[in-house]
Amino acid sequence: MKHVFEILSFLSDAINKLIEFIVASLLIFLSVLMILAVFYRYILNNSIYWSDEVSKILLVFLAFLGSTVAYKHSAHIGIDIITERLSKRLNSVLFILIKVSFLLFWALIFKESLKLMPLFMMQTTATLEIRYAYVFCIVPITSIIWLLHISNDLLRTMKPEEKSYTTRFE
Repeated sequence: MKHVFEILSFLSDAINKLIEFIVASLLIFLSVLMILAVFYRYILNNSIYWSDEVSKILLVFLAFLGSTVAYKHSAHIGIDIITERLSKRLNSVLFILIKVSFLLFWALIFKESLKLMPLFMMQTTATLEIRYAYVFCIVPITSIIWLLHISNDLLRTMKPEEKSYTTRFE
């Protein structure tokens, strides 16, 4: 069982490093694209016709991928007014309940997003005529990443050697 913890932890960390690199790259690309779009439009009086569409797609990818990175670093906003007042034991139970509800939520998102993929294969974007399924594929991909990170957190929390149920609220 110890190997399962180690493998899952390694996978979660490795994928997070990869996603951090991808997010940084997409952000740089988006920034350069927007600077060029403004330059072309206002200086050269000739717009990059596809920049709007690509920037919207990049923002969607950044939002979904960035959410997994933020989760991994415990950077999402949290309300700790309740958890501050709970005992350590109740706090750990609440932590597990929250993680299990996240797990169920992302499993449902994954399942339902796969059902929608055939519908999005028939539709294309207006300018570049990219199939929406290629844009929408970020939803099941990030769902899998979320499921991996949450599973890692749950298993780490319930690991026999580690009896400390650490959360960011403590």
